[in-house]
Amino acid sequence: MLRSAILVLTLASTALIAGCSSEPPVEVPASEIAATAAGALEQSTGELPEMDCGDDSIPLKNGTKLDCVVTDTTLGEDFDSRVTLSDVDGANYSVSVEVSEEPRE
Repeated sequence: MLRSAILVLTLASTALIAGCSSEPPVEVPASEIAATAAGALEQSTGELPEMDCGDDSIPLKNGTKLDCVVTDTTLGEDFDSRVTLSDVDGANYSVSVEVSEEPRE
């Protein structure tokens, strides 16, 4: 259950696009970060939530924060969440996910 998932930390890898130089990507789609954060929540809670962090491209920089919406598919409730990037090293990064204790109104 998401209510017990206040903070989760996991390592993730972004995929390098074939044919690109050896430089890591500067930005990734917010949907990719949302999928990584949802996977982190699944590791913590045992359930894979739906997660929406918008449609923007997000720079891979330490401290970048995204405001997202997590949907607990079991309860059908939406929760505000904040995803923060850290430990950025090329295409590798960590995410921390904070989920509100109360559902959105």
